[in-house]
Amino acid sequence: MLAWRFFDPPAHLIMSTQITVGIAQIDARLGDVEANLERHLSWIERACESKVDLLVFPELSLTGYRLLHLTGRVAARPADSKAISRLLAAAGTMGLVVGLVEEDDKGVLYNTALLLRDGEIAHSHRKLYLPTYGIFQEGRFFGPGENLSSPVDGLGLLVCEDLWHPHLARGLALAGAKVLVVISAGPGHLGSGDIPESQESWEALTRATALVNTCWVVYCNRVGWEEGSFYSGGSHVVRPGGEIVGRAPFLDEHLLVTEIDTREVDRLRWRLPLVHAERSDIVGPS
Repeated sequence: MLAWRFFDPPAHLIMSTQITVGIAQIDARLGDVEANLERHLSWIERACESKVDLLVFPELSLTGYRLLHLTGRVAARPADSKAISRLLAAAGTMGLVVGLVEEDDKGVLYNTALLLRDGEIAHSHRKLYLPTYGIFQEGRFFGPGENLSSPVDGLGLLVCEDLWHPHLARGLALAGAKVLVVISAGPGHLGSGDIPESQESWEALTRATALVNTCWVVYCNRVGWEEGSFYSGGSHVVRPGGEIVGRAPFLDEHLLVTEIDTREVDRLRWRLPLVHAERSDIVGPS
């Protein structure tokens, strides 16, 4: 069983109740951090023109996803990373969520999401559930994260497969999250309909998460091809209660800008106190 350990967020980080969220639904060049960094800087510039407060990039956005034996070559220690320094300088007061391969002091590699804000690394989440089945090989190259960090000023981070384990989103909601940011590199699956089957699964999941946890869900998926797999995009934002309020197109790069108001969470939780009614004293099954 996962042992949750929460860390206190920095007290000085204050987020407005009204946030302009941008989702940078982009492609990535596999194993080429420098090229991907330049792509990030370009999209940050576009987001600045749209007055975005928080810009979200996909899972492993700085490296590409299917790295396999390239994983170690592109790893970085965020505090010492020139790429992270350049992103911090470019973002100014805008918050950024980016994905990278993180290396710790012992040489263990992690699939990590960082929140960069106000000139510093404000939050870090190491992916907890590493898919190692079918086309996924994450468990061979990454170590699993061990902690579910507390939300920072109402914002919680998860990486892709983490969302399929609903106790994590619940834990973040119980710890005060009003906005769940989920970064993903979800491969696409085509069916007979106009919407990829993989998209239907993700939207069912994000909408259910927003509904039962009465919170906003910001889901950022990537696009492009890698090693015979494609990423379908379809990034979207779900309001508390489960309604999708904005969706990026499938397959194409896109900046999706959405206004969210965290006071909707307060109002819904007052009418529908699912999170506050959570019980931890139930025993069983026996």
